Amino acid sequence: MKSIALWYQPTLNAKDFINEVELHFNLWKLPNGNSHIRFLDIGIKLKNTTNIEELKLYFPTIIKKEDFEDIVEKFISKPDLVSAIFNENYKVVSDGTSKLFQIKDSKDEFVFNIYKTGKDDIKWEEKYSGTILSISIPQQDNEIYFRFRIKGNFIDSISSKSIPTNAIFDSAFTEIEMIDFRVNEIRDLDTSLLEEMHRDNKFQIAKQHFFFICSNNEEVIASHQPYISCRNLENYRWNDYVGLEDIENQIFLAYHWKKEKIDYSNILIKTKYEKNNWKTIITYMLGALFIGLCLELLGNWLYDLIKCK
Repeated sequence: MKSIALWYQPTLNAKDFINEVELHFNLWKLPNGNSHIRFLDIGIKLKNTTNIEELKLYFPTIIKKEDFEDIVEKFISKPDLVSAIFNENYKVVSDGTSKLFQIKDSKDEFVFNIYKTGKDDIKWEEKYSGTILSISIPQQDNEIYFRFRIKGNFIDSISSKSIPTNAIFDSAFTEIEMIDFRVNEIRDLDTSLLEEMHRDNKFQIAKQHFFFICSNNEEVIASHQPYISCRNLENYRWNDYVGLEDIENQIFLAYHWKKEKIDYSNILIKTKYEKNNWKTIITYMLGALFIGLCLELLGNWLYDLIKCK
């Protein structure tokens, strides 16, 4: 099983009501020395929660508690970052006593709420060879937004790497990666899990935004559909949000895909990463020098052998 699943447990007498959801997925792959930092940010916007008891998230791997977190506090106190995340000129209003934050536009009109969950709001259950997270949410008539971050085993499970075999030089400096990310893909979900989802209730995915954020040394060379935009990320805004130092000294690109009115989705991305760092270059040069030295010694040995005859 590769797909994640998203559904909800309805309140009493709300079984036949189907809610719409807007999903935001930001998959980050950031160079960090000779490796990468990888994580997935998940944004969930609900139009109405009056008939929702719990929000349900299934991941097809065992999720450690330290690998899943609510990240609202990473951006909610920074208006410029809130505006960057939603690509709108927003401001945040809060009385400091609630986990709800009001988002207003430039005309000071209410747009939606952002809710910061606490540890007591999330229940963990290892099931169907993976993990189900049951998230208690407030019931209200207004649009409400949640944002979480996941890292660890699940992120590793959605990607695979390969090395080009067409040339020694390419294999030393290039890495190919394939990302396969699926949401509510029935063919990849356990039948017992599907029965549990059916006993509760499903979402209609009104919109799904998927962003892949990577170094400018990485190139998207194939995908399930053409990306609709690619932009340079304003790195100076994101240091604390990402959790890496000196991120403003690097160049990152954000590729964007969008789908509307769907029941499930498959995201497939193939990238090529250029490993142009000094360690790789020096290793390659030393290897080439060693091979050259061996060939020279072999040549001298053959020459002496022929000369002796």
